Amino acid sequence: MPEITLYLANGACSLAAHLVLEEIGIPYKTVVMKMGPSGWVAVDGSIDADDYRRTIHHAGQVPALKVDNEIITENPAILGFIATLIPERNLAGKTALENARTAEWLAWISGTLHGNAFGLMFRPSRFCDNEAEHDKIKGKGRELVLTAYGIIDKALEKKEFPVGEAETVVDYFTVPFWHWGGRVGLDMSSFPNYTKLVKRIEAKESAKRVLQDESVKPAE
Repeated sequence: MPEITLYLANGACSLAAHLVLEEIGIPYKTVVMKMGPSGWVAVDGSIDADDYRRTIHHAGQVPALKVDNEIITENPAILGFIATLIPERNLAGKTALENARTAEWLAWISGTLHGNAFGLMFRPSRFCDNEAEHDKIKGKGRELVLTAYGIIDKALEKKEFPVGEAETVVDYFTVPFWHWGGRVGLDMSSFPNYTKLVKRIEAKESAKRVLQDESVKPAE
């Protein structure tokens, strides 16, 4: 088994990888990051923003996964790699088609829900320099987040899992974004199927440990 280190921020999208690593039960380390004046820095002072960009993540973002002396960035790649560590769990799906569906979901969540919808809400300056337009941009982001939540909820109307008949890394990747909805004041009870998925994951003993570590309140 390789030496694994996850660079994360509490409650961030890196929560998904943290949940999966704890669930599969392999040895791993974490480096908890926080936002400093010039970028992400380690809470324990072990790495500053410049060194983090230079040696860990070229864009200075979280998460990053160090695998021996290699670095993996981007959630779909990180989650896809973690799924290979315990192949008997089939966390990327059991068949070639399920593998494709897993990749499809990971790409959509990362690009559409995270990068686009929440990007508009949290980082309007990425899309427009005119501050007078930022509230309008945030509002559009909110609309897109709600649309994405509706897509997830509808996909779970007649089945328990997003992919196939068992959990995959997709289940775990939905968890942080459910919590972000509550953080920005959205009524997550409007998405009962999505909420049921999150509660299922968070009922695991492994998830309880991670949520406690990251000071994330479990879904209710």
